Amino acid sequence: MNPVVRQKSQPPQIPTEELTRGQHLADKLASQVGSWKFLICQSTILAGWVGMNLAPGVPHWDESPFIMLNLVFSFASAYTAPIVLMSQNRQSETDRINAEIDHQVNLRAGQNIELLHEKLDTLHTQQIAELTQIVKEQQQMLREMKVNLAATSKEIKDNRIALAPGLIVQINDKFPKEAPVNPAKKQHKSVGDNAKVIDQYIR
Repeated sequence: MNPVVRQKSQPPQIPTEELTRGQHLADKLASQVGSWKFLICQSTILAGWVGMNLAPGVPHWDESPFIMLNLVFSFASAYTAPIVLMSQNRQSETDRINAEIDHQVNLRAGQNIELLHEKLDTLHTQQIAELTQIVKEQQQMLREMKVNLAATSKEIKDNRIALAPGLIVQINDKFPKEAPVNPAKKQHKSVGDNAKVIDQYIR
């Protein structure tokens, strides 16, 4: 396994610059425009404008077809759309930076995992080598013990032969039918017979 080269990468820096007033205003306006509160307020203003200009007995400042209302909504749309796009662009830039930071973090995590795998493989190889060495040493010790035991048994056998040089080892299982006569017992018997003969002569 090829060694993994650690890349010295600086930790990603998160932009901490303060937002300008325009960016604050754009974010606030974008958050308000995309809400139910803004939609309800706009609908209420539209209904009141049309109702006041259609109600009888009330001075009308924008009669049908409500040209002034259309002009107001056109101006509002003309200014609201760019402000919302400004906020979206800034949010897109923030998302891009966050994605880049996540990518750097994932790269560093991948490198750390590769280094961890390399260390585990190295440790596993060392353990296998140590175990192999231990097994070899134990086998060597067993061989030495067998040699020592063989030499010891041979020495004991030689000592037994030296202690009994006149011992005849019978290979087969044939033993003599008559037991050997003890010469001491035979001599004792002859002495007893002679004593009996002497007693007879004395009498």
